[in-house]
Formats: sequence, structure tokens, C-alpha cells
Amino acid sequence: MSTKTLGWLLTVFPILGLLSWATAGLPTSPAGEFEGGYAAFAAEIGGNPDRIHVNMGLAAIAYSVLVAAFISLRGKVAENGNSVFTALAGVLIVIGYAGTIAENGAYSAAASLSSEGLVPEAVSMLTLATTAGGFGTAILALGIGLLGYSMFKSKTIHVISSSAFMLVGIIGLFGSILFYDQGLIAAYYFSLTITTVATGIELIRTGK
Repeated sequence: MSTKTLGWLLTVFPILGLLSWATAGLPTSPAGEFEGGYAAFAAEIGGNPDRIHVNMGLAAIAYSVLVAAFISLRGKVAENGNSVFTALAGVLIVIGYAGTIAENGAYSAAASLSSEGLVPEAVSMLTLATTAGGFGTAILALGIGLLGYSMFKSKTIHVISSSAFMLVGIIGLFGSILFYDQGLIAAYYFSLTITTVATGIELIRTGK
């Protein structure tokens, strides 16, 4: 994959993924902060099962392409000198993303169950979504942080961009463990999107 093509993937798909989540029809407050708790959150999403199902699928596709782009970026780092951190970053990103896929599926299942009046079962799916998503995102963020460190050492991208990826990894790692079902986790998603898009633009401008 050319550097310029990789840049376009890193620029476009994080935005598409974030928009898919933002327009899914989920409540603006996460389940952990929603008035009435998980049961009220489950009842709320029961009104939009089809929309949530479609958007979760679109988000999964968008972020799958993004993860593939991260793996390709890891490959370019390896071209400049492979290391344990570079190899570990790729493995962690793939493993972590599997957990976030489970989160998307669990949200879709929760909405469908809630629409049929099965709120307790929907709450179980939401709990699964939070658990799988939190652990998966923590692993994914650790991989992104290690990728940032590898790029910093190999000078694959600008030092500001690689340092930003390390910071994003730290925010995601601790945020996913401590407050994944709360609004503060948005700091991770927005910082990841901004950093990835900025890196993509950098690669478009400098690549061939």
C-alpha cells in the first residue's frame, strides 16, 4: 500500500466510524451516567433497533478498515527497523479490536431485545458491551500507544504525531479500565480521531 493511500484511509475512516456511532440514535449520556441506570438506557434504545443495528454495522466496517490501516502503518515502521514493541503493537491492536467488535454486536442485540420488551436481557447485553468494549479498547489503546512509541523511535512520522499517539494510548488504556461507561471516555475517542486524521493528512502530503 502506498503511503498516500494509507494517509487517505487514516484520514477518512476514523471520521466515518465516529459519525456512525454519533448518528446511531443512542442516548447522549452513556449507560453508566444515564438517569435510571442500565435498565432505563436499555428501554431507551429499544425505540431505534433497526437504526442502531445498521449504524453499529457501519461503524464496525469503518473501524475495521482503520485497524487494517494501523497494521499497514506498523508495517512501514517495521521497514525502518523491526522491534519487539512494533510487533507487539500489531498483535495488541488486532486482539483489542476483536473486543470492540463484540461491543458493537452487543449494542445491536440489546436494542433488538429491548424493542421486544425483553429489558432484563437487554441489560445483560449492555453489560457485555461495556465489559467487552472496555477491555478490548484498553488492549487496543495499549497497542496504539506502543505503535506511537515505535514511530517515535523510528521517526516514521513527525515527532508530534507519534507523541500524540502515545498520549492517546495512555488515555485509552486507563480510561477504558476506570470509566469506560462514563462520558469522560469521549476524550479518548476524540483524541484518537484527531491524531489519526492529522497523521493521515501528514502522510498524504509527504507520501507518494
